[in-house]
Amino acid sequence: MEKLSLVELTAAAGANDGPGFPPPNAVKFGGVDPLGLRQLNFNLMDEVLPGLNNVARHIRPFVIVAWAWRRAIQLAQSRGLEKIPPDHLPNFVDRIEVIYAWSELLKSTKVDLPGRQALWRIFKEKKQYKFDGTGWKKLRDDRRYSTALSAPINYGPGLKMLGWVERHPKYPGFLIPTEMAGPALDAFEARMEKYLDHPVFKEFGAVTVTADEALSWQKGWALDTVTQSEAKTMAGMLFGREAPKCRQLAGEMILRAVEYSSTADTDRLRRTMAGVPSKFTPSQKLQKTWKDFRTLQVRQLFRLTLEALFYWMLGNLHDKPRGTDALVEAFIAELKPMNQPKAEAWLKAMLPSGAGPTELMKRIEEAMSAPASGDIVPAIGAGLAFCLEEPPPEEIRTERHERLPLSRARAESEVQKDRSVQEFLRHVLESWVLAQHVYWSVGRGLADARAQVRVLLRLKVILDEGGWTLSPGLSRGRPPVPTADRLRTVVSLAQESGLISKPSS
Repeated sequence: MEKLSLVELTAAAGANDGPGFPPPNAVKFGGVDPLGLRQLNFNLMDEVLPGLNNVARHIRPFVIVAWAWRRAIQLAQSRGLEKIPPDHLPNFVDRIEVIYAWSELLKSTKVDLPGRQALWRIFKEKKQYKFDGTGWKKLRDDRRYSTALSAPINYGPGLKMLGWVERHPKYPGFLIPTEMAGPALDAFEARMEKYLDHPVFKEFGAVTVTADEALSWQKGWALDTVTQSEAKTMAGMLFGREAPKCRQLAGEMILRAVEYSSTADTDRLRRTMAGVPSKFTPSQKLQKTWKDFRTLQVRQLFRLTLEALFYWMLGNLHDKPRGTDALVEAFIAELKPMNQPKAEAWLKAMLPSGAGPTELMKRIEEAMSAPASGDIVPAIGAGLAFCLEEPPPEEIRTERHERLPLSRARAESEVQKDRSVQEFLRHVLESWVLAQHVYWSVGRGLADARAQVRVLLRLKVILDEGGWTLSPGLSRGRPPVPTADRLRTVVSLAQESGLISKPSS
């Protein structure tokens, strides 16, 4: 809906001679972090595997972007860098990115690249494409912060933090490859040498590329054709001497866990490294890394437990409003009869036997995917009890109070331990779920409105006369899942680097 200025709104109001109907509301429901708990997960990930994310899992896209910048800088320098319009260089890099992704999609639409579906909708019927004009400008703008390889949510952060590129010392808007990246880029260029006479690789400005040409280039730069030099370079960046010390140690622990468990399957590795009940015990040098990884997994479980409780609550509000006490009674009714009237004793009775944080996350996921099993509430109770029982980490971290760190949750549960189970669960629902949801939904909505970036209704529940009820028009949506912890990324990069053997096909 078009936004009107204050002058236009005043004029429209003055022209009216009576009441009228406003246009239909264009607000959409959204929000992937309903309780505001996920940022602490990412902070803990940075203490174990910094410089990585859950998207940038392959070596070749890093090489493509770094090489495209090197090529653009070289072309500009040969023509006189100061004479080249500033946008010519990022335009050149964007063009290479898109052609690379297009060529891979022509081979397989299932290729593991960000934005593949959005790009394929544009290119699937194209016999050729002219990289110029308003259509190309719109595509660049649409991709810049979302689906581009170098977007901040994709390969962009890793390009700098792993050491592939750095800012140009004189032109901050330009990137230049690092010395460490040089051998990999040389090896890649040698593979592509026979294609480099095409204008797309040596000219700025408008260039036309056919689908046949793009498909022919795919053979040279395919995702799975990493050279030995590229692999060696990434291995050094990932776990070598230039990598942050905590990532070096995490890499060593992962390699030891692969050897111990005889697998590179990420689910099994995660269970292996998450502590009891796993019997994997790394060397003394890796003890802090090991504890930090378990702390991360416990936090993951706590976040998933509370979001699962929120999801359960939304399901219980689908037919009519309910007060907090009614929700508490509905929760208790789905548990086995309790003989523990006090919160402390009840939590101890809910503690699972022989399960760690990863096993409990799996249990919650399975329970939500099969609601007829009747295990959703017991699984939530087990997850909650486990997280509150787990000893706090030795090192006190700076954690924002409103993110509900486990230290705050444990302190509050300690206050509640001699109260009834109903009172404790009421506190969990009102403070850890509903208050968290309202606080973050309203806060983010106001921030979006001030920035005028998007219109999303994040508030999923409101307080009505009969109690809590769903926001009008709300769909319950999909059940929550654990936040990916970068383990899949690091295993994938380690396999492509030759540090971990790939499974035989």
